[in-house]
Amino acid sequence: MQDGSAQSKGWNKGARLMVAALALSLGQGCAPATFNVRAQRAFSNEEAIPEAVVDRTKDVMAVRELLFRLLAATPYSPGDEWVTSLGLQGEVADRVKREIGSRPPYQSGELEIPTVKLFRVHLEKVTKGAAMPRKYAPAYPSVLDALATLAPAAKDLPTLYLEYHRATNAHGEALFAQAKLVATLAKVPPKDPPPAVPEDPPELVRAKQITRDAETSAREAQLGLLSAIDALIMVDLSDPVRDRIARDGLAVFSVALRTTLEARALLPVVEKQAARAIQFAERDLFATLSRSRRDEAETLGLVDVPARMEEAESRAARDETTFDKATLALCTSVAVPRAKTTGFLYRQSIVDQVVGVQWDSVRAHAKLDGEAVFYHQVGTKGVSGDYTGRTRRLQYDVNPVAMVGGRVQVAFDWLHVQNAATLGGAFTTDRLFGTGGQITNSGSLSDRLGLTGIASDVVDIGAGLLGVKTRYKNAKFTAGRVSEIGVDPSTGNDTGEVAKAPLQLAYTQLDIAYDVAFLLSPEIIGKYWIEEVVVGFRYMSYRLPRILYELKDVNPPGSDAQNFRFDRESTAQKVDTETYMGGGTFRFGQGEGRLVSMFGDLGFYGGAGPTKYAFANGNVEKPTALGFDLSIGLGGRLRLTPRNSRFRVLLEAQYHGEGIYQTVVSEIRATETKDGTTYQLGKKVDFGGLDIFHGPRLQIVGVF
Repeated sequence: MQDGSAQSKGWNKGARLMVAALALSLGQGCAPATFNVRAQRAFSNEEAIPEAVVDRTKDVMAVRELLFRLLAATPYSPGDEWVTSLGLQGEVADRVKREIGSRPPYQSGELEIPTVKLFRVHLEKVTKGAAMPRKYAPAYPSVLDALATLAPAAKDLPTLYLEYHRATNAHGEALFAQAKLVATLAKVPPKDPPPAVPEDPPELVRAKQITRDAETSAREAQLGLLSAIDALIMVDLSDPVRDRIARDGLAVFSVALRTTLEARALLPVVEKQAARAIQFAERDLFATLSRSRRDEAETLGLVDVPARMEEAESRAARDETTFDKATLALCTSVAVPRAKTTGFLYRQSIVDQVVGVQWDSVRAHAKLDGEAVFYHQVGTKGVSGDYTGRTRRLQYDVNPVAMVGGRVQVAFDWLHVQNAATLGGAFTTDRLFGTGGQITNSGSLSDRLGLTGIASDVVDIGAGLLGVKTRYKNAKFTAGRVSEIGVDPSTGNDTGEVAKAPLQLAYTQLDIAYDVAFLLSPEIIGKYWIEEVVVGFRYMSYRLPRILYELKDVNPPGSDAQNFRFDRESTAQKVDTETYMGGGTFRFGQGEGRLVSMFGDLGFYGGAGPTKYAFANGNVEKPTALGFDLSIGLGGRLRLTPRNSRFRVLLEAQYHGEGIYQTVVSEIRATETKDGTTYQLGKKVDFGGLDIFHGPRLQIVGVF
């Protein structure tokens, strides 16, 4: 490969930068603690169906009352059958799942059945069975009453739990009312002109005060309950009956904790799907005049789901803390690890912090893609000033590079982190269109441009670590030619070809970025059809034959407008630039849930880096060049497998374009005015035009 040492130095520098950026990302690149990776993945392929969103909302709200009944309102005797039947596993779980799958909205088989749904249906049957007439009177009014006998400090456990339950409910209801009021006020047109210092309306001030008071009451009630729960650690269980009470209490509390974790994992999914369902309804092109999908969404109660999820999250967060402490206390007393308690027997879960890394933590991603890359330069007659006076320009005739490649990647999700570890690799093969023989050097222009050897490759390697997206792309165009064209300095018209040479264009790009779309609210994501928001760092090494032009502002210093005209030009030469840029890319689309979906990409990066060149005087100049990279793409997906299948196959077609513009600021003029010093661009070096890379890409992607 030609110029191997220079390429090696550029790659080594890029690799060092990648390592540094990855190290930085380890401390900052993780999702919030409430972000549940597995839940996000499990439901990511679904279409937002209003009936399913409403059904899941009801599940989340209903299970908490079921848990209250099990703990505080179900008569209990040590060794009761209803306690031993709480476990959800094996044939019991399969039977419940088949039952749910035969009823709306899950009968189509294209929707994921949430684990919290399984627990709701199962616990409803358990509580119904526990309410049946008994042969003997129960020993205690509830499990909590039985646990209260294990330690003197726990004697008020039933009363404290009842107070906690009521206070937590009151706080949730206050949050719901406040969220509803905020949503209603947001629809009221603002005052014109708006007040200098916006103030909350009186009704919102009252709602916020009610919420604060309710939050204080709930916190105090929880502290009292947690104090009583502390008394259950290391209690005396030498008596078999007391031991049975502790183990039964552990069974109920572990089920309460597991169900709460499953419900909490589902909350952000439900909220996002509700927002999408409402927005899709508003954009439905086939809505009837008599009843729109929007009216249907409001009738089903979708508009209340975000406020309900806020209410449910406040309750679930407190319940998780409370039930976790009770489970830990009783696990300590009976010497049983949490993983072996009744609530955690069911292993097919979306709750990653419960079951750790299981098979559903493992994902495999395989891709076969074909890509053709074309190069053109636009604006060669001067897009940034008057070029009258130049005598030479370069014209590029570049054959495209085609690439057929593949990638296999295995990743693991852990806790709240996507791609906590990734093992991956890529292979690529490429061929040139239309040419396959020897390219020979000829003419003096070749020597000036330093053209040697033949090379052609496109390499695209990706990996992920803690959600960080890395991509290394190297493209070399070696089939084509560059022509030096004479230009009449007085008219700007071409006078004919002066010299020609084979072309070598080298382009290396290293991206280190992170998808931050999870930071956006569901309303924003749905409103703007956002699929990805990737921000990060880009290192770009670029090599191309150039004639450079320096343009000078001929207007007087301090003028409002600037007028750039040709000042001098360089000889044809090979120009290398390295640019360090920051920016990001957006993907807007309908998601992968539909059978057919469209998407569009938009990206922008900007930065600076070193370059060097020489003008006619032969002096080598080493300024800092500014670089800007704008990309745009449009494509579509076709889903080839059922939506509920863990194994997914997508066919994706896209046409993508990328424009690269580089310039050098060679002089800044300072002008003193009565208002101070103003600065203007005095001279700049133009690299000849805007470089465009574009072409189609077809991918077949398999995800497990």
